[in-house]
Amino acid sequence: MLQGCTAPEEAFPDWAGDFGRQAPLELEIGPGRGAFALDHATKHPERDLVAIESRRSDCQLIRVRAARRELHNLLVVQGDAKLLVPRFFRPRELSAVHVQFPDPWWKTKHHKRRMIDVELAALFRQLLAPGGEVDFRTDVPAYFREASQTWLGAGFVRLPEEPPEVLSTRERRYAVTGQPVFRARYRNPEALTVAAAMDRTGRDWRDIRRK
Repeated sequence: MLQGCTAPEEAFPDWAGDFGRQAPLELEIGPGRGAFALDHATKHPERDLVAIESRRSDCQLIRVRAARRELHNLLVVQGDAKLLVPRFFRPRELSAVHVQFPDPWWKTKHHKRRMIDVELAALFRQLLAPGGEVDFRTDVPAYFREASQTWLGAGFVRLPEEPPEVLSTRERRYAVTGQPVFRARYRNPEALTVAAAMDRTGRDWRDIRRK
């Protein structure tokens, strides 16, 4: 079973071989301790989910919990998603992408590390199948506004709002404390148009840091 990064000159991972079947393939970036990934995989046994997490301890925790639930449709990979995603997935191979509560990286010198930018959005336009969806959630208003502009600028179409099927641990906590959560889903249209060059990165937003 795949555990790490394929070298650039090697073939893409054989996901059907790793999961032991051919099924719709989804990706979650930054699952944290895995509450969403585990519940989503449980709710949708007909789908396969790859979760990429940078923290090794969280990867191990999710794997243990997935084994306890006997979830064979969830595979966790440790590493940097921005480096791994282009090496892991072929064009139009993904049916959905979940990006929930990415790190805001508040310090100016760290803005370049923010997950959602115009390059990533353009990449997902290529990797998602026609009709594939992006599920984006954050608790930072400025991140939500900038990411929305970024997804739309890449050619995605925003879908009507509806309650999420599965909540993350953070969302369950916020439901009690009243902290707002900003959610949106975007569909990859049939036509794969070439996005116009932008003079923005999608990373240069600012907001008041919540204490």
